Amino acid sequence: MKNLIKSKKLSIWALALGYFAFYVPYSGMTKSLSKGLFSEKEIIISGFEMLPIVLIGTVIGFFAILVTTGWWKQAGTISILNIKIPFATNKYTFLSGVATAVIIATTTLAYSFTGISIVFAALLMRGGVLIMAPFIDVVYRRKIQWYSWLAFGLTLFSLLIVFSEKIGFTLNSAAIINIMAYLSGYFFRLQFITYRAKTEDDSNNKTYFIEEMISAMVIILFIPPILALIGQGEIMLTLRSGYTNFLSSGLIIPTLIIGILYSCLYIFGSRIYLNHRENTFCIPINRCASLLAGVTGAVLLSFMFEKQFFTNTQLIGSIILVLAIFSLNTPMVISELKRQLAIEKRTYIFVCPGNTGRSPMAQAICLNRMISSLPTIRRANIRILSASINGEDGVPINNDARLALEYLGIEIMPHNSRRLNEQDLEEVDKIWCMTDEHRDLVLEKFPKMKNKINFLDMDGSVPVPHSNGLNAYIECARKLEQLIDGLIMRKEIKFS
Repeated sequence: MKNLIKSKKLSIWALALGYFAFYVPYSGMTKSLSKGLFSEKEIIISGFEMLPIVLIGTVIGFFAILVTTGWWKQAGTISILNIKIPFATNKYTFLSGVATAVIIATTTLAYSFTGISIVFAALLMRGGVLIMAPFIDVVYRRKIQWYSWLAFGLTLFSLLIVFSEKIGFTLNSAAIINIMAYLSGYFFRLQFITYRAKTEDDSNNKTYFIEEMISAMVIILFIPPILALIGQGEIMLTLRSGYTNFLSSGLIIPTLIIGILYSCLYIFGSRIYLNHRENTFCIPINRCASLLAGVTGAVLLSFMFEKQFFTNTQLIGSIILVLAIFSLNTPMVISELKRQLAIEKRTYIFVCPGNTGRSPMAQAICLNRMISSLPTIRRANIRILSASINGEDGVPINNDARLALEYLGIEIMPHNSRRLNEQDLEEVDKIWCMTDEHRDLVLEKFPKMKNKINFLDMDGSVPVPHSNGLNAYIECARKLEQLIDGLIMRKEIKFS
């Protein structure tokens, strides 16, 4: 993980994959632990009872990441008893850390309530956050791209489908309060991030992210024990039990692992939010990754414990979420298609005195190489022509030249000679002459085109096959193949 998070700027899709990879075991282990699947007697464990050790595991994970990566050095410092300690340097990163601490605690609790599946809990939390995204962008006047709206709509549609089978589902008051606290945490956190971070300055974003993490560590390390000490009401007493009785349950290790897993998924998830693009783009990616992770976790639990942890409707909703992710990739796909199709238009002309022998053979050979190199859709941008210097128009290719091309297996295009003209020279990228003499003749007629005129063979002249029989044309065609292949290899003739 160290090498992964040391890279300067991870792709948002790589971050989503990392987030998904850690979220699957986190959600699955939390639900399994709360249902008693880690113990032989399958005793149900309250989320508030496991929460203290989960939070300690999260702090351990945060601390290990900060030390291993050296990120703590990028945080601001405060002075306590003349000792400089890394901490938040402004109210926004501190308050964002407080909101993050609330999110960390309520996420674990949401997966632990009795009767609420992993996917349903995820849907309750993700749906609320998704609704916030465009409104926060509007408030902060961030432009929302059309593909972000499309992804937002698809994600919301998938939630509605899954909610359709949960109409009769009832939530207890603790679960409702927990979800409201979770959404409140995100409501404030997203605003702080949007206001102070989400820029193209990766250094600024990372400092914000690190100070938020340190602030959250302090909150979850000290506030829950204080509430446990107060011990007023059932929830605080259950928290106290988490610091006392739960220690002898034999479940400390898996509970700590849950917390460590959360610290890892937080790294990836938070950096998605901090991406400089609009919230309506970033939030669906984060939410889709976590919901798909929840579904994956539910499927794995069903397989491992032979109990049903998901429904077909939830799987349908997940498929729609995959479509939402692909829609977010629309601009990247469009850009790649444009890059592939937008080939610079090029025109190459081969010339010889009469345009009945060497130049049409060179044209046919070059066309053959282009056809074998490019799909049909790309050939329209490249023109390969031939012309005469002073010959007559309308004369067909020499019969021996045609037979030589057939002998070499090169397709012969319909050909009639034509004379090189001003329009050709305005549109052409390069003119290839067979000899020095040919070059001088072209320059004499078109002196302004000096930079476009080239020798086909820098080491000499292409042999004259005229009136020397078929073998001479075959030898000439082979020489032209060798020369043209060399030009293509050296990128002097470019097809892509």
